[in-house]
Amino acid sequence: MFEKTLETKTVYKGKILDVSVSKIELPDGRTSTREVAHNSGGVCVLALDEQENIILVKQFRYPSQEELYELAGGKHDANETHEETGMRELLEETGYVSNEVQYLGYIYPTVAYGDEVIHMVLARNCTYRKQALDPGEFVSVETFSLDQVLHMIETNEIKDGKTIVAVLKYMQFIRHK
Repeated sequence: MFEKTLETKTVYKGKILDVSVSKIELPDGRTSTREVAHNSGGVCVLALDEQENIILVKQFRYPSQEELYELAGGKHDANETHEETGMRELLEETGYVSNEVQYLGYIYPTVAYGDEVIHMVLARNCTYRKQALDPGEFVSVETFSLDQVLHMIETNEIKDGKTIVAVLKYMQFIRHK
C-alpha cells in the first residue's frame, strides 16, 4: 500500500533542514497532504575506551530544553564514509580517536515526518588526544560502563533515541562475537 505523490512544494529552506508539503493520493483514491522535514542525516559513534567504558557527551539541546547524554556524532559529509564522519566527530566532540571502527547499521529516527537517516558506528580501544569543539559547541564528556548506561536508559536518564538504539546494536554485536 503506497501513496502516490501528486505535487511537492518546498515551504522552508534552512541551514540544517528543509520542509516540504506534498499533495498525495492515498491507496483508496482520496487525497491528503504530507509535511516532511528533510536533512542530510548524520552519524553517531558508540565509542569505547581501553577499559570498554562507553564515552558519552552531555550537552544542552534547545528543542528539549535539557542537557542530555548522547553519543558523539554529527552531520554526515558526503565526501566521507560513515566511519570517517564518525571519527571526525568523535575527535571534535570528545578528543578521543580510534583505529578500530566498524559499521553497526542505520535508523530512521523520525519516520512519521522526516527523511533523516542516522548511521551508527562502533569505535573500540579509543585513546584520548584533545577535544576540538566547533565554535558555539559546549560539550562535557563522561565515561560509563555498559551496565551503568543500561541503568541510565532504564531510569530515563538517557533519553536520546539514537543512543539507545546504538547501545542495543552494540549488545547484539557483543552477543554474536
